[in-house]
Amino acid sequence: KCRITNGGFADIYTVFAKVDGDKFTGFIVERGFEGFTQGPEEHKMGIKGSSTVQLYFQDCKVPVENVLGDIGKGHKIAFNILNIGRLKLCAAALGGAKRAITTSVEYANTREQFKTAIANFGAIKHKLAEMVIQTYACESALYRTAAWIEEKEKEALAEGKPFNDALLGAAEEYAIECALLKVHGSETLDFCVDEGVQIHGGNGFSAEYNISRAYRDSRINRIYEGTNEINRLLSVDMTLKRAMQGRLAMMGPAMKVGQELLAIPDFGDADESPFAAERKLLEGFKKAILLTAGAAAQKLMMKLEHEQEILMNISDMSIDTFIGESLLLRVMRLEQEGKATQIHRDIAGVFLYDAADRIAKAAKDAINSFAEGDEQRMMLMGVRRFTKAQSFNSKDARRRIADALIAEQRYFL
Repeated sequence: KCRITNGGFADIYTVFAKVDGDKFTGFIVERGFEGFTQGPEEHKMGIKGSSTVQLYFQDCKVPVENVLGDIGKGHKIAFNILNIGRLKLCAAALGGAKRAITTSVEYANTREQFKTAIANFGAIKHKLAEMVIQTYACESALYRTAAWIEEKEKEALAEGKPFNDALLGAAEEYAIECALLKVHGSETLDFCVDEGVQIHGGNGFSAEYNISRAYRDSRINRIYEGTNEINRLLSVDMTLKRAMQGRLAMMGPAMKVGQELLAIPDFGDADESPFAAERKLLEGFKKAILLTAGAAAQKLMMKLEHEQEILMNISDMSIDTFIGESLLLRVMRLEQEGKATQIHRDIAGVFLYDAADRIAKAAKDAINSFAEGDEQRMMLMGVRRFTKAQSFNSKDARRRIADALIAEQRYFL
């Protein structure tokens, strides 16, 4: 088994193997077991403080009492532990992102060019603000999902289920969200450390500055716990399977969206309640997903699983929608509690404004891959309608976010 974290010094290993060639099963393997050896430490690009080795099993004998769970049921443990791992990876990545933001703003405040701190330049403010926006938005979805899992776990425990079953069952219920969080969290960290290096300029490429280490350490997060490509594909696959199982309503709402396109748009009285425009935009995002995914599933049917580009387009739309909705709900909650500031409103405004373009692009790319003629034109018209955002001065909003960060000299939200 290749690239095992902590393998160089661990005494106990959780291993999955097949019994009788087909029963996927979990085992507890202990250091010193006959036929079980560890290879030398690997030399890696980053996370050099983490032990990584290969494990060798040559006629390794494992006592029957070391079977983990039931024979043939190892997939339940493996897959659901991955769900929790993906959630935790997002949390760890966001911690790193916050540290990268603090490191970068500290440097920008002290590094001078043309007789002024580089933090005063608009290009640097844009970078700092976007780092904050992506981090705060992703954290909002992380807290939301963690609360869902905790609530589901408590429900299961109240029903008398064992702790392990309650935890794994709760994680399975929100496996889709965990996959989306793993992707967005790891890519948020990658974005933050990359921009951090850029803010540091030539010094960012020097091993003497911590941001260079952060850059190297960050890269692994898009690979382990399932690559981001796998998690994107999994998120759509799980959604479609749940729809077919009746656990998730999808095709009915998708058909309603199609019917809405053929109807005359509703130009009723404008909703002037707080965040009405943002809530309407998010509803449009969901309709764009239903339109695209529903049409792709109907047109391609079983062939859809082989159209990975389309699946990844749909996943990217889902990520932006899930993160954006979580962010807006958080800001609305703060507003209700009287704790929201202009910075919170700016973060939500910029994220949703930019997400509209990203979702529109992903939808068009997917639709153009499988539709043509009148069907294609009708669907693209729907995408334009559903992702149409109001005019918004994102430059000034980003400057306000950056100015607040620069004044605090640290990530402060």
